[in-house]
Amino acid sequence: MIAKYIRDKILQGDWFIGMKIPSHRNLAEQFDVNRVTIIKSIELLESEGFILTKKGSGTYVKDYLNTHATMNNWAHTMEWSIKERSEYTVQLINKLETDPNYLHISKGELGKSLIPETKLQQAMVTVSSYISDLSFGYNNGYGYLNLRKLIAKRLQETGIDLNYENILITSGSLHAIQLLTTGFLSQNTTILFNTPSYIESTHVFDSFNIKKVRIPYTNLYNFKNIIANYSIKTEKALYIEPTYNNPTGESISIKTRKEIMRYSQIHNIPIIEDDIYRDLYFTSNSVPPIKSLDKTGNVIHISSFSKSVAPALRIGWIAAPEMLIERLADIRMQSDYGSSILSQMVIYELLKNDNFDEHVKQLRHILKDKRDYMLDVLNQHFSHIATWKIPNGGFFIWITFEKNIDIKQLFFDLINKEKILINPGYIYGSKDNTVRLSFAYETLENIYHALIKIKHYATLNANK
Repeated sequence: MIAKYIRDKILQGDWFIGMKIPSHRNLAEQFDVNRVTIIKSIELLESEGFILTKKGSGTYVKDYLNTHATMNNWAHTMEWSIKERSEYTVQLINKLETDPNYLHISKGELGKSLIPETKLQQAMVTVSSYISDLSFGYNNGYGYLNLRKLIAKRLQETGIDLNYENILITSGSLHAIQLLTTGFLSQNTTILFNTPSYIESTHVFDSFNIKKVRIPYTNLYNFKNIIANYSIKTEKALYIEPTYNNPTGESISIKTRKEIMRYSQIHNIPIIEDDIYRDLYFTSNSVPPIKSLDKTGNVIHISSFSKSVAPALRIGWIAAPEMLIERLADIRMQSDYGSSILSQMVIYELLKNDNFDEHVKQLRHILKDKRDYMLDVLNQHFSHIATWKIPNGGFFIWITFEKNIDIKQLFFDLINKEKILINPGYIYGSKDNTVRLSFAYETLENIYHALIKIKHYATLNANK
């Protein structure tokens, strides 16, 4: 209980790195226990790498995400609750994802060779030619007008009925969700969302104490019956990743999209459609967005260029009714004055000259080839220990290991012994032995090396 209390304070940011924690005596008085109990808790937390005792000075919060002690004592973290373990794992992944010494077999972004560097350079040169004509004051909260108009035009081509006044530029899709959480969803809202889901790893709804109802991704076709079983008297909203879901790579059928649209309109349940991977399809075409079925402004459509161009540009958008866009723009002006105007202009030039479409067309072929390569390796080496489905787009293959393979131990072994980083399924809300694999970031050689190591430790793990 005491170790959990201290660990919570550190993980939640209440106690920061370098801060001196209360003395043994104060903690003993606070919890009404003897000092021996406090000392044992302190020793445990020191072994995990969370705190450091300086003789004659006291006990201080340590940089727990930058210490081998944390990883070497992973067994202790297995005793925490699922929620705590998930938050800790996400923090650890975020820390290691920027470390070039690790092999990132789960990373949700394009590898360097897939970034359209030449086309981006051309767009930047074009922007530089008229940059002197621009005002370098604060932008309005809506975003660069030319980009808003072009995004609206492109969305119209997918069957979505809107104009530029329905578009707000954001700093990526997660920022869009955060804006909607603060400016659209009330604290009395119950958010219904598909699981497994990327949103589970962000805890964005937890920050605002919004009630949550999880709907299994494979059961979304039964959406209306699931909701009918809940006696929810509060306002409701649905968050959904309909196309190439992160982390599973699955999509829902057009029939299910229509059923969800129809039910949500009848019962006045707004839909937040996160459609960030829709351009990255490997079949003849992608399924139309749910927003294209919307005739009453019930669907809020969000996406970004992070997955198709480069995450560093931090440009996404929200497509929604004009009144909501005005409200969110006002919130932007009160918080950050809008996304980088230069990044928006670069994206605009990329879209305007068809460079984006040329890039994405080529990208689809490369990603499909990399997906097929990963599937070949899985078929050769994993068929006796795991199962998976073939994604028709996106970045990910979602594999489910046999029950006797401990995913938490596998995660630890790969980090500590091989410097290979995987994303365990429990950070996305999965209760099965699942792992998200990405074919988008690493080279084919690294994909093969990582998968062989994963197989080795998974098999070793199962034989214990």
